[in-house]
Amino acid sequence: MTETLQRLRAVVLPRLRAFGVLRALETALAFLFAAAGQTGFAPLGPAAVAGAWLMGSPPFPALLGAAAGALLAGNIAALAASVLYVGGGLLVGLWRGRLRAPEKLALLGAAYLVLLPFFHGGSAENCLIGIAELVLSCLAAVVIARGAAALSAFAAGRRLRGADQAALLFFAALFSFALPCLRFSVSSASPFGTEVCISFGAAFAAFAALCAVRARGAEGVAAAVLLGAACMLRGMEIARTGALSLAVLFASIFQRSGKWGIAGSFLAAWAAAAATFALPAPAFLEAGLGALGFALLPGRCFARLAAYSTRRARSEAERALALTRAQLRGAADVIRAVSELFLPDEDENAAFTHRQLQGVSGVIERLAEEAPQEKRCRFAAHVGVAGCPKAGNAETGDSMAMRRIGGELLLLMSDGMGTGVCARRESSAAVAIFGDLLSVGFAPEEAQECVNRLLMLKGEREMYATLDALLIDLENGRARFIKYGAPPAYILRGGRIHTVYAEALPIGILPEAQASVHECALRRGDAVILMTDGLFDALGTELFAAIIERVGGANTVDDAAEALLAAGRERSGADDMSVIVARIS
Repeated sequence: MTETLQRLRAVVLPRLRAFGVLRALETALAFLFAAAGQTGFAPLGPAAVAGAWLMGSPPFPALLGAAAGALLAGNIAALAASVLYVGGGLLVGLWRGRLRAPEKLALLGAAYLVLLPFFHGGSAENCLIGIAELVLSCLAAVVIARGAAALSAFAAGRRLRGADQAALLFFAALFSFALPCLRFSVSSASPFGTEVCISFGAAFAAFAALCAVRARGAEGVAAAVLLGAACMLRGMEIARTGALSLAVLFASIFQRSGKWGIAGSFLAAWAAAAATFALPAPAFLEAGLGALGFALLPGRCFARLAAYSTRRARSEAERALALTRAQLRGAADVIRAVSELFLPDEDENAAFTHRQLQGVSGVIERLAEEAPQEKRCRFAAHVGVAGCPKAGNAETGDSMAMRRIGGELLLLMSDGMGTGVCARRESSAAVAIFGDLLSVGFAPEEAQECVNRLLMLKGEREMYATLDALLIDLENGRARFIKYGAPPAYILRGGRIHTVYAEALPIGILPEAQASVHECALRRGDAVILMTDGLFDALGTELFAAIIERVGGANTVDDAAEALLAAGRERSGADDMSVIVARIS
């Protein structure tokens, strides 16, 4: 019992502490955002509540902080908007159930619209101001939700995408706006004067801009401009934003000199800019606080920031890809050298090994090449299949498969010798091996010989199988029929039947067995029919009539395949039957 309680304590207490810390952070942020607004509709307080809800957290801790901040700032409108938003959301949630993110944003806009006449109904100008704050609140809610999620992902060590990095920057800008200013009086003999005003937002803006410089180089100037603009909304002079941008630009030159080099160059440039623009002395103190916080940040945080740079990640991926391609080319050269040990003129087995190793080398070389541009498929093929076992059998000996290989469609059919499980094993092996070899890049001729030899080695009691393959190029409509002992294929075009004859031995009988290969151009509206000899023999002299009636009159390829199979079953059940119907469009 004691051990069980200890385990529960070890699991539950850390989660409760984490839950409490997160809720406390949400409350504190909502308080800052709400207290930063002016009298009237302040957009950041309700936005903080909506942002917490968009993240999936309960809105009540954020509502508590937003209410306290609104009361402190005297923003009754913001307090009313926050309360109305959460209350309306609860009522709609009871009616609709779980709310999605767009619905939560719509509720925020609806809360502002309901309160608009009470706080901004005096004139058209006030009404436009209220609508603008409505839009800003919705945008700020999205930024807070995305930025907080990105910050959590960064703290957990996960890689940030470009959109997440941008969201984190906008969140930092809002945070700079929300941070308060500290005012205190000093002696009149002080160089600061009798009153000093230090903006924590400006100090944080300098800190965040330096982090952006460390991670993205000169791109940190854009971050400095955005952060400075956020501070300007709290009353910071435009000259300070210019000084911040110039100092960050100068510090980006020393990006590779380490954090102390970046911080030192930033302060030197800031001092020069402050002297040029005649900035007050507290401005340098704010910049110094930001630079000191940046310099004291642990090095592992900078390593993580640098690793999350999109440009650097892309560069590392390109280097890894180049190395992999070089290794593939080296492996291809080794296999080609090994193939030369098997001289083609020694015996047939050596010649076969030589050709197959050469084929493997070619496949690896093609993998190392630049990826070709994807072909534009001007044609489409709709495929229907149907099959049934011999009467009295539970399993058919036929196998069928369909694969997409780049811009080509491969249809496969095989009929194992006899019926039942043994025939199924042979036919499925022929279909799987041939399809796998073509999928990894083997040429059809190399794949044909390999399947033939492997089935000869695998075959038991002189078992063999037919192989019927159709390779359709969907870019130009060219079709290649590859047949080992399979019945003819048929093309139904405009009510007339064209036969693709095949005279070849089944696969897996003789080493020198060659496939019968035919090529032709398909047209839109053509229907191609492949079948095993069970269906071919069953239809007999009525084959053409059955194809015209059952395939030509069918609405879909599935209906066509089932109808043609039904015609064969009506006449015979002495063998396994399978059929593939492909209609070109």
